[in-house]
Amino acid sequence: MPRLVIYREGEASRVFELAGNRPLSIGRAKSSNLILDDPSISRTHAVVRASPDGQWQIIDRGSINGIKVNGRAIKEAALRPNDEIITGAYRIRFEEPDVRGVLAQDTVQLPREVVRALAGPAYSDSFLPVTPLAGDLGSKAGARGDSAERLRILERENKLLALLLRVSRTLGDLDSVPEMLSRILDLVLEIEGAERGYAMLLDESLMGRGDFGKGDYGFQPALLRCRKADNAAEHTDSLIISQSIIAKVMQNGSPVLLADAQSDPSFSASQSIVRSGIRSGMCAPLGTRERRFGLLYVDNASRRAMFTPEDLNVFTVIAMQAGLAIDHVRSRNEIARQALKLSTLERFLSPQVAGKVLAEAGELQLGGERQRATLLFADIRGFTALAETTPPENVVTLLNGFFGRMTDVIFKFDGTIDKYLGDGMMCLFGAPFAHWDDALSAVRAAAQMQEALAEFNLEGNRAPLQMGIGIHSGEVIIGYMGTARRMDYTAIGDTVNVAARLTGEAAPDQILISSATWDSLREKVPARRLPPRKLKGRGEPIETFEIQWKEMRSAGAEPKVTLTKT
Repeated sequence: MPRLVIYREGEASRVFELAGNRPLSIGRAKSSNLILDDPSISRTHAVVRASPDGQWQIIDRGSINGIKVNGRAIKEAALRPNDEIITGAYRIRFEEPDVRGVLAQDTVQLPREVVRALAGPAYSDSFLPVTPLAGDLGSKAGARGDSAERLRILERENKLLALLLRVSRTLGDLDSVPEMLSRILDLVLEIEGAERGYAMLLDESLMGRGDFGKGDYGFQPALLRCRKADNAAEHTDSLIISQSIIAKVMQNGSPVLLADAQSDPSFSASQSIVRSGIRSGMCAPLGTRERRFGLLYVDNASRRAMFTPEDLNVFTVIAMQAGLAIDHVRSRNEIARQALKLSTLERFLSPQVAGKVLAEAGELQLGGERQRATLLFADIRGFTALAETTPPENVVTLLNGFFGRMTDVIFKFDGTIDKYLGDGMMCLFGAPFAHWDDALSAVRAAAQMQEALAEFNLEGNRAPLQMGIGIHSGEVIIGYMGTARRMDYTAIGDTVNVAARLTGEAAPDQILISSATWDSLREKVPARRLPPRKLKGRGEPIETFEIQWKEMRSAGAEPKVTLTKT
């Protein structure tokens, strides 16, 4: 597995594995995959990536101090095993050793009742025994006949069970995944012999997957811990991580128990294991074979056969519990995020459109569909002259108050705010969801908008506002318009143009509707027929009606009043 071995004078060497052919950014910026925090390194210094033929290459991203490969300055170069890269104060060697198997031992499962109680029913049937491989844990089985040794083993197993209970209680009190991982690492380092550990979460897009047979996985930055002499856990800045172990656990979904990594010939090609000094270790997936969220790992660098099969069983259940807790927290946080998104969207869109956009967020595409809708335009009369004599701050406050009241009315009648137009607004009825009474809802909304404006005019010491409203019904194209980076949910078509032109014809405090809307009302409302009028941009005059909204208010919620003829 390809890796970079990083050297700097006065520091221990580090190993960074190159997994899954993913590009690796190198730089001083915190957003880099490999952070080299030194003034000699540019914020975006270089990138290491796999070419289409699978060969790794390094590319200078315009760094100040440049890059040398085997002593030669380069802008771009292919990497071969043992190439030396000089960049700033760092020497980096590119290695590509073979990945070999991992030494593991057969284990005795905990009673299924214990697993079910600790890991929960969703995880109990997926408890994973370790696949038997070669290895020798020593003569502990023979030592079980000795009473002192039996007592020591019982004490150790008692501590493990007590640790399981503490883990269960701890996870139940936490609602943050980073804090959860930190606490879990602190606890697993209490297992006898555990000196160092790390926890790694998969990238968000990979969490919960179960198939990693092709090595297609990537991790977020690891959380590292080591244990001090007083047995307290502390942070550590570096820990060499074996890609061999990671690949074994991720691809099989099974925990592994390392008995003696240094002396086993399987690791002769794994320089990261040799360099790290690992002797004993345990690694298990956070989750189960079917749903994996990352890895949990502990090791001992000085003693072989430090961990028992019982240790691994408990360690695996802890990792399973942590995976269940991570899944629960992520699901709960996702619900909260969706609620926040919906709340935010509803500040700009109607509840129906907000819900539609949220539900289709991953499938939004430019384009629309033909459907029948009723368009309502509203415009404040004489607002330009008012704005010329009013401070801008007061204009903004006035418009916000006006739009706030109008929007409440539109939403009350299941309308959609398409957009705000300076001192006016465009609204849809029948989109995204059509109803049999969309035209009637639009007319009732217009009447209540005029009433709401009359009430708004009673507030403050200013000249009253007046509004003209135009309504027209017909076929439109409704969908997402714009570009892939910026799109709006809107309607286009001749129906939109007619509604806008009617609004321009409406006098202050007047509601004009077309004959198409009148024919769609199904329930008659107070209105008077007006002479056909010629609209700008249209060849033939259209028949219009004026809604007598003050009579609608006095007649009640569902007036049945005959048409007033001119």
